[in-house]
Amino acid sequence: MSQTAKIHHIEQAKENDYTVALVPPDHTSQVWKDVRGMLEPAVDQSGGRWTMEHLLAALITGQHHLWIVFDDEKTIHGAMTTQIVTYPNSIMLAFQFVGGKDFESWGLDMFEIVRKWGKDNKCDGMEGIGRFGFWKWLKKDEYAFKKAYCVYERSCD
Repeated sequence: MSQTAKIHHIEQAKENDYTVALVPPDHTSQVWKDVRGMLEPAVDQSGGRWTMEHLLAALITGQHHLWIVFDDEKTIHGAMTTQIVTYPNSIMLAFQFVGGKDFESWGLDMFEIVRKWGKDNKCDGMEGIGRFGFWKWLKKDEYAFKKAYCVYERSCD
């Protein structure tokens, strides 16, 4: 993590020595080199809907949020992006891209911290689309993520 990067909303993960932090949009560029490789595999799974350049632009402009998890030496172990989505009858905190190493040691703590931030920001819940294998982690959540629906896609070609 860059020495000059600032963070707002910061919270210690409850069961380990990781810290979860929300990176302000104007400091995203300072940590981008550290998180780009973590998020790229998830972006590659978007079916061409996203590129890394589009994601960076969304983070810098504040349309999306960048969360990082790091240790006492300031080494970043994971990253997640979120977006507040307003529907006619609810506001959801959507997580789009998650990546990093040793997810099992920090992942659920990060989701819990991000969930509380969403609640503080008037979100009614969290939602996300992920690859099938991601469910093995989300189903462990004590706040009970559930499979709500399936997304189908087809080319118009």
